[in-house]
Amino acid sequence: MCDRDHPQPSDETIFDCDEATYKSLYPLIFYKDGKTCVFWDVEDYPIPDGPDPASIYQSMKEAVKKHGCDAEVTIHAYADNNTVSDDLTRQFLDAGFEFEVFTEECKYARHCAMFCDVMLWTLENPTPSNVIVLANIIEDDFGYGIGFLSTVWSYGVLLSQPKRKWFLPIGSAPSFLTSIFDGGEEILAEAHKTIL
Repeated sequence: MCDRDHPQPSDETIFDCDEATYKSLYPLIFYKDGKTCVFWDVEDYPIPDGPDPASIYQSMKEAVKKHGCDAEVTIHAYADNNTVSDDLTRQFLDAGFEFEVFTEECKYARHCAMFCDVMLWTLENPTPSNVIVLANIIEDDFGYGIGFLSTVWSYGVLLSQPKRKWFLPIGSAPSFLTSIFDGGEEILAEAHKTIL
């Protein structure tokens, strides 16, 4: 039976409901045996002082695994060239990141590249798989596109700052990156999280 056969809440219902009701309609789902890819906008969530890229990479992978995702984890990062030196870029690449540096400071260009990478990754990694996007997405077309991964194609999706109209799970995702540098403490406790 397809999703169309089940009654769906109207936009008005979703926008007017309290957070607990919204979370029950759009629970945060991760697939235990599915691959996970983290897409990280370094400009929106800056590199912290202290940890080296190899430590950051390991902490991110461990944080994802602490949330029940046992399969392969890959990490894509996006930065402007005024943020990272050539030496730091090499360190990120050596640590295992897919790392893209933009010559001009342009949030829209970073997010376009990230959105394309998310869609390409999902084509290569069918469900059950998980997508984590750490970026301050403000463009509705990107938000809806990422939302469709969850609502239409059944990916586990966590977006750091979702809007309700994108129909994405709302957890404590803005603290995800911070938690990674604190040892990956349980940061998704506020969400209705399901591990399948």
